[in-house]
Amino acid sequence: MRRAFFLFAISLAACTEAPPPKPEATSLLGEPLFARQDTTGEIARADSGLAAAPDDVERIIAAARVRRNWWQYRDEIALYTRAIALAPSDWRPRRFRGHRYISVREFDNAVRDMERARALAPLNWDVSYHLGLAYFVSGRFADAADEYLRCLRLAVDAATAAVDSEDFRSCSRNGTDPGSRVAMTEWAARALLRAGRQTEAEVLAAAIPDTLEVGENVSYYHDLLYAKGHKTAEELLNLGPDAPYRLETVGYGVATRLLVAGDTARATEVLQRIVADPWWPGFGRIAAEADLARFAGRVPPSP
Repeated sequence: MRRAFFLFAISLAACTEAPPPKPEATSLLGEPLFARQDTTGEIARADSGLAAAPDDVERIIAAARVRRNWWQYRDEIALYTRAIALAPSDWRPRRFRGHRYISVREFDNAVRDMERARALAPLNWDVSYHLGLAYFVSGRFADAADEYLRCLRLAVDAATAAVDSEDFRSCSRNGTDPGSRVAMTEWAARALLRAGRQTEAEVLAAAIPDTLEVGENVSYYHDLLYAKGHKTAEELLNLGPDAPYRLETVGYGVATRLLVAGDTARATEVLQRIVADPWWPGFGRIAAEADLARFAGRVPPSP
């Protein structure tokens, strides 16, 4: 009797146990990628505000944006889709959803959203940056380079400067904000290198001053200094406990240059270290996955 009851209790517990979480995405190398649990209650607070005005686009975007902190990208994408239906001419939901499609490794969807966002907001820095990235991870390196260069050229455009504001970072920031400039310049240089346009990449890097205050984008700055010969690969790859960035952010720039220089074995070693980084939404990690998958024939080669 007791044994039967014990077995019943075990069976009941198994039935009531919460199902395992579904992954938000699968890496390009086959690894399931999971969200994190909100331990602060910020999602619940945002959802409460949205419940009071469910068709308010600003509240929909706010409820979506807090989910990025917890890598809950599928719910975030669904909310942006809702916002797009309500405000099809608003560039922001397209830009945000396109970014998240990159995060979940759906690059074709990312390109479509970001191209639409560019049509709606052609002078926006964030739109250009993420469209360039969507092209890059898709293997469309020349398209990525051209997009980044387009925005970089607008740094001195009067009309672009006129629309810049706290809520709209225009491409003029490439001329006024060193952090914005080095981030876009480094991705442009990477894209140019992969597109076989090495001289243009070298010119871009050479134009970056040797002493800049770039804030959180110091990883991109150090990659550019590496391109100029002022940093070594060892300095950038052997991170100490107080390093101001993760390996995936700075290491991808090193791997790109090793790859273009013909040191495929060392580049592959760095890429493999990057994809082991648990910070799976990182752009460097996504790009490293794309390269390794492409080398293995798992994604289409660049056009």
